[in-house]
Amino acid sequence: MKSHIKVFGLVTAIIMIFLLTGCGNEALSGESENWLGRYTVTENDNESVRLIEIIPKGKDEVSVPITYSIVAEKDNIKLEGTKIIDTDALYIETICSDCRVALKSEEIVIELEWDGNEEVLVLTE
Repeated sequence: MKSHIKVFGLVTAIIMIFLLTGCGNEALSGESENWLGRYTVTENDNESVRLIEIIPKGKDEVSVPITYSIVAEKDNIKLEGTKIIDTDALYIETICSDCRVALKSEEIVIELEWDGNEEVLVLTE
């Protein structure tokens, strides 16, 4: 009888962990002709920090402005802007206290424009 209670307790604990963490993606990555990309999310205190890293594949530094458009439709994420790469990558960070940690979206589409070039970078599981 005690073994049934232990098994029931273990199954209940696993289900609770699954429900509390939610379904979704906490890390996505991708690659295009000229770029590598990564999406990660971490939790600090009561905030979720979502970070998108866009890294040039070549050894040459990209020092021109890069215009980006980032879309994750199922999560209603749409970010746009223009930045110059500082250090070795373009970092786009959002912080929120009332958003899901895991994305519902299975992909993030990033459109990039720089120095007369255009490219689409798709991040997936």
